[in-house]
Amino acid sequence: MNRTAYHTIVPILLVDDRPSNLLSLEELLNGQGYEMIKASSGNEALRLMLKQEFALVLLDVQMPDIDGFETAELMRVNPKTRHIPIIFVTAGMKDLQFQFKGYDVGAVDYLAKPIEPLFLQSKVRIFAELYRQRREIEQHKNHLEELVEMRTAELQNSAEKLHKSNEQLLSRNKELLAIEELLRGQVQEFIETHDQLLATEEMLRVQIDEYQVTQKLLNESNVSLQTLFDVSPFAIVVSSYPEGVIRTINRTFSDDFGFTDDRVIGKTGIELGLWRDGYEREQFLSLMQEQQGVSGFGTEIKTFHGENRNVLLYSNLMDYKNEKCLLIVLLDVTEQKRMEDQIRQTQKMDVIGQLAGGVAHDFNNMLTAILGSAELLSRHIYDNPSATKLLGSIQKAASRSAELTGQLLAFSRKGQKNSVHIRINATIQEVISLLERTIDKKIVLETRLLAKNSSIIGDPTLLQNALLNLGVNARDAMPEGGKITFATANVELNHEFCRSSHYNITPGPYIEISVSDTGIGMTGEIIKHVFEPFFTTKEVGKGTGLGLAAVYGTITDHQGCINIFSEPGIGTIFKLYLPLSGDKVIEGTSSEELIRGSGGVLLVDDEEILRDVGQCILEDLGYRVYLAEDGEQALEVYAREKDHISLVILDMLMPRMSGKETLIKLIESYPDISVLILSGFHQEGTAHELEKLGAKGFLQKPYLRQELCKAVAEAMTDNKVL
Repeated sequence: MNRTAYHTIVPILLVDDRPSNLLSLEELLNGQGYEMIKASSGNEALRLMLKQEFALVLLDVQMPDIDGFETAELMRVNPKTRHIPIIFVTAGMKDLQFQFKGYDVGAVDYLAKPIEPLFLQSKVRIFAELYRQRREIEQHKNHLEELVEMRTAELQNSAEKLHKSNEQLLSRNKELLAIEELLRGQVQEFIETHDQLLATEEMLRVQIDEYQVTQKLLNESNVSLQTLFDVSPFAIVVSSYPEGVIRTINRTFSDDFGFTDDRVIGKTGIELGLWRDGYEREQFLSLMQEQQGVSGFGTEIKTFHGENRNVLLYSNLMDYKNEKCLLIVLLDVTEQKRMEDQIRQTQKMDVIGQLAGGVAHDFNNMLTAILGSAELLSRHIYDNPSATKLLGSIQKAASRSAELTGQLLAFSRKGQKNSVHIRINATIQEVISLLERTIDKKIVLETRLLAKNSSIIGDPTLLQNALLNLGVNARDAMPEGGKITFATANVELNHEFCRSSHYNITPGPYIEISVSDTGIGMTGEIIKHVFEPFFTTKEVGKGTGLGLAAVYGTITDHQGCINIFSEPGIGTIFKLYLPLSGDKVIEGTSSEELIRGSGGVLLVDDEEILRDVGQCILEDLGYRVYLAEDGEQALEVYAREKDHISLVILDMLMPRMSGKETLIKLIESYPDISVLILSGFHQEGTAHELEKLGAKGFLQKPYLRQELCKAVAEAMTDNKVL
């Protein structure tokens, strides 16, 4: 059967009580190959979902009648709609309680109004692709089941024809035996009359001819059945029932699983290692007895070369050479299962990344207060050595915590990433120099830098930390010594490689970076979890579980991918693939000395402790400080004190009115205003967007006094640092 290829139309439901919002969403998603259905209320959306399947629902929270949360709850209690992904579209997503309520009722993500087109299109594209893949898998599965049913029916039909032919032959044999018995009784009569003998001989000759015709038909039927058996695209085994001794196999079974006739015929599946254990075979036989047949029994079998394959078994009873046997058809679904596992892993890592980013943002807020307070306090206790020592411990602990949150942000792809021209071979040499001073002399460091072009665009600190993490992990895997090898090579990743990878990569020239060790290795189960935050196999206190999670975030954020090859007792190889850059070099920023100033500064932050610390630092630098705890209060204070305020320092995430909304309103009312943005994390594209809106600078938390004074001074003098 030939499958008809077609393009899957992705239906998306847009739900908003305002027609203008629906029209805006439709316009932003137009031309992407989606079928967009619009609903102006929750009730209308529920009716549409009962009539039609959707890949995704973009659901407004604020609606009359029933709001978005109630609509989502009603979707989750209905089996027909509970699987549909929901992205809430709202202007209030910065409230954590508001967000968690959305997640509780089943949302997978939020989109803030006004909607950023790239965010919308990117998020919708992910769920559209998942929908297409799911539909393709379902179609592939249905197609395979149709083929199995068709081939099974053909085999059963041929078996029935063979059975009928055997019955005809047995009937003829009985007739001949009766005739033979009759002939014995008539021998004497044949002697007495020659005419009667001639007549009987003629009758016998006719019956023999009929027997030969029947035998020829039977032989032809056997040949047809054997041909069908051999050319079947599905692997087939015939085994005795219930003993399980293999009587014959077809050519497809030999080709797919590596077993030839002489290796399997006369042996059981248990002896050959096809079954994982006897208990699983007993389950299979139990189903045969209960249902008089088995359809779609899932299991793993081992090929002759030791490879595990996922198969579905379909079986019926049959007579084979006068013996009761099982006809077993094996459908190989290994590739299908691999694709399903990749989809689940991608979804899991995305959710974990979102959680990691949220946690890191809150940590950065607290660390900003701790580091700022410590810097200010250090100026008042310089004559107290004990207090100075304790304060130094606080600063070191806070800096270490900032590194950990940086690793979390690298994993979640929400950390600030510098884009500069990097030569990976040189970066590896720097990493080797650092490792040589920290690892045991029993461990040998080697390099094999064969890549003639190692130039990429990326963040040198993040990439160096990623390679250092891999080197340190390799060191920890070799307590008795061994060898760590860093190697590079230029490779071309083709469409097939990129399509089979669960990373979002595109074909083209890449640099392959391999970090290998001769250590204890990892099992397949450990490899499945190594990139998850806080997962570690080290002893308590010897590992945070964030190193490889940060490596994963860094590489994926640079549009690359990672493959792991490991065997317990042999060692491990991490292979990183990063896209090569063009010739353009993007310069990094340089640090400045402490800069003091004057004038009024409005500091807007919903965290009281951050307002207090920020006020102390700014006043210490010479500025007069005004405070506001949210966007609405900031608008009021600025309207009242605008003649005395030279700069507004604005936090991004705040209740009631976000930093972005506050910035827009300030720019609309006061076009010449200077605004510096603060945030606990820096999403890719945010700085460029804020610059378009009119912001004069961006500073990521946690920050030191030197960084704050530099950003304030540059924003006040229109030296943009974005």
